[in-house]
Amino acid sequence: KSFQVAFSRNSQEITGTPHNKNIVALGVLLEITGISEEQAIGAITGDHEVDLLKNNLAALEAGKKLFFELSIPSLRLSRPQDYSKKVIIQGNTAMAQAAIRADCKAFFGYPITPAAEIMKEMENLLQETGGIFLQAEDEIASAGLVIGASLAGAKSVTCTSGPGLDLMTEMMGLAVAAEIPMVIIDVQRCGPSTGIPSKSEQSDLYHAVYGGHGDTPRVVLAPYNVEGCYRLVIEGIGIAQYYQTVVVLLSDQSLGQTLVAVNDEFLTREYAAQERKRPSGDDIQEYHRYRLTDDFISPMAVAGDEESPYQTSGLTHNETGAPSFDFETHQRMHQKRWHKLMPLRQRGDLVKLFGNEEADRGIITWGSSAQVVLETVEELGLQNTVKVCVPELICPLPQQVESFLKSTQKLLVVEMNYSGQLYHYLRSQIDLPGSTDVYARAGGRPFSKKELAGPIARVGENVSR
Repeated sequence: KSFQVAFSRNSQEITGTPHNKNIVALGVLLEITGISEEQAIGAITGDHEVDLLKNNLAALEAGKKLFFELSIPSLRLSRPQDYSKKVIIQGNTAMAQAAIRADCKAFFGYPITPAAEIMKEMENLLQETGGIFLQAEDEIASAGLVIGASLAGAKSVTCTSGPGLDLMTEMMGLAVAAEIPMVIIDVQRCGPSTGIPSKSEQSDLYHAVYGGHGDTPRVVLAPYNVEGCYRLVIEGIGIAQYYQTVVVLLSDQSLGQTLVAVNDEFLTREYAAQERKRPSGDDIQEYHRYRLTDDFISPMAVAGDEESPYQTSGLTHNETGAPSFDFETHQRMHQKRWHKLMPLRQRGDLVKLFGNEEADRGIITWGSSAQVVLETVEELGLQNTVKVCVPELICPLPQQVESFLKSTQKLLVVEMNYSGQLYHYLRSQIDLPGSTDVYARAGGRPFSKKELAGPIARVGENVSR
């Protein structure tokens, strides 16, 4: 049903001008939605005393009266059940704010959809905090600048989307070989090539895990909600620093650009900080940049430190950093770079489990797809018969994901890419249940509960509730 509302005429009658019609409309909306009048008054008047803003109060009251004159009770929505404080934020903004919270001092990037909001927010925030922001000529330069700033001791970040991640691959290999902390945020979009720049897809997983020539171990994290966007940036910067490695955070267009109202507790929560290991004592007396230690993590001096000079490059090197091309050295350095990341497999806190953890029917999904999966499970009433695993740490694969899969007899993998990239990655790491189905399709259109209802219902078939 449609009807006309004389907002302009009411504004003219009450305030002498039709220009306050938007505030009249706000008054109607207050009655429809039950939003607090005090909050609305504060928003439309602020601390100003100009006549224009004073007229807003009269227009607001006119709008409230107009609602009752419409005499359409069905317009009134049920009152909100949750009155807790909310923040309206998108994933891209949350990621930028988290980088500053984690003491990021330098950002380098090249604008690309749908990651550009991160870059813009970082420009503003770094101006406020005294950091360095630079728009580079392309993504290759951006990645190189991140490495340079990191060598100089600064926590540095870049962001991009699929086409830009392609260009950063060579620099990722350099950071792995030289063990330099590097953080890349990839806000995924439809690919390949230019694809659909403004639509979501989860098709960069292969590239994030395997991209690059040679054996190039790295860490891959993937938030599934806005709170995770914030938390995992802090986590990712800490991991990159502590393990002296490349961290790729896989967000997507849906997470990055959708505004949501969420509890703001995650913005003020305390987060543990992880820093890189610095040389001290005997290390300084005879500094070996790539010393083989018990945990495979070597003390890292700041480039230019006169007490701890060292050589670094992408060449295979010995413990001092000098090029060394014998087989034994090459093998040891590979072992060092892979084994130092193995403690991350114990990070059960980076694997989110929902539903009945004792159930033998399971769903595994990742990124923003998890939100629709969880909503569908709840709507179908399967919380007690199906368990859901959402790994935020994808590489290296946490042992808790392996435990989840080993205890599952019937499994469904849900992801938004055509080839089933998570499914095939899991198969490369662990045997999957004999009864495993995959629901994977290309992006460009969001998953819906109606679409996923069938595949998810089949997971729970023949289970007594």
